[in-house]
Amino acid sequence: MTPGRHQVETHASRAYHHLRQKLISGEFKPGTRLLYGPIGKEIGVSATPVREAAGQLATEGMVELVPQIGAVVRSINEPEVQELYEVRNLIEPFASARASERSTSEDIQLIAKEYNTMRELVERQKQTNSPEESQEIAYQFNQADHNFHLRIVEATGNHTLVRTSTQSNILTRVFGIWMHRQGADVMENTCNEHEKIFTAIQNGNAEAAHEAASNHILKGLQLSLQSFREV
Repeated sequence: MTPGRHQVETHASRAYHHLRQKLISGEFKPGTRLLYGPIGKEIGVSATPVREAAGQLATEGMVELVPQIGAVVRSINEPEVQELYEVRNLIEPFASARASERSTSEDIQLIAKEYNTMRELVERQKQTNSPEESQEIAYQFNQADHNFHLRIVEATGNHTLVRTSTQSNILTRVFGIWMHRQGADVMENTCNEHEKIFTAIQNGNAEAAHEAASNHILKGLQLSLQSFREV
């Protein structure tokens, strides 16, 4: 492998993670065109690595490649929303139960870190009067929300489960984040539901962890479908 090619691949990886993070946080809503040049400038790379990253995201179902236009964040229909949450409701309650049985003290600390970040962001959201700051807080909250669920699945020690869960979790965020706004009330309700999951995991209560996680996923489905039908 030549040094030049290695550099391009490194830049493509950087571009991929940059785009992926923005998709998870909700900064790119469905229908948004990904402008390779400007995005590349944000992270100090050319348009080529960004184009490669967009191609990878297309294979993962997050964007679609449109002739003469480029990469566009993919939209979703109601049956797909239901399918994604159905997958999450099969995986994440199971993962929460397993995490209650297998998590280490380090796992608990990592989960707690994301939970505490979310609580802090709720308080900031309550206090801000700036629409711009409110939107930025919502982006950060959704990233921490994603990380919270990821840390739980990682605590199972099952790498296959991590890969499978991550994909369905990300897709619900990419397509669902704009369906229900992240106001302080919604954010606080999310934290309250997370607290039940986290407490059950800490206490080693597999049944309670499974139930709390399932209730949380089903509530997310209800909110997404309600917002989807209001569009």
